[in-house]
Amino acid sequence: MNVLIVYFSKFGNTQLVAEKIAETIVATNGKDGSVRVISSDQLVAVDLESADLVVMGTPTHQMNLPEAVRPAMDRLPQKVLQGKAVAAFDTSYKMSAFLARFTAAKKLNKKLRKLGGKQVVPPETFHVVDREGPLYQGELEHAQTWAGGIIGRLG
Repeated sequence: MNVLIVYFSKFGNTQLVAEKIAETIVATNGKDGSVRVISSDQLVAVDLESADLVVMGTPTHQMNLPEAVRPAMDRLPQKVLQGKAVAAFDTSYKMSAFLARFTAAKKLNKKLRKLGGKQVVPPETFHVVDREGPLYQGELEHAQTWAGGIIGRLG
């Protein structure tokens, strides 16, 4: 299985989660395929061609996707993810239950599905201390468990 993990990270927290997800997938998936991790500003449609699974993550900025991520998503061709497995995550400070509905992962998941992707697991949030982090203790283990769940769902 070929996996592409795309992230945007302003303070480094989302990148740490993306790298832990990649490490977990490599450990679980063995030598079957490849795992690539790239920043969203490097993403071009050709990167997605050989991917069987696309995992994408961003921080939540003002209960939305960061402005810097939107151009990367907008320049992708319609249905570029047709038939591909997708999963979305974000990093965010802990919010009330009401506000937690407005995370970047949920909006990112919707965009990935609109591009033709097939959701493998629900969007996930990894929490940071305050607005800039660091990640709370245990969040990298949380990422490891979440990534293991993705591989488990894909068989």
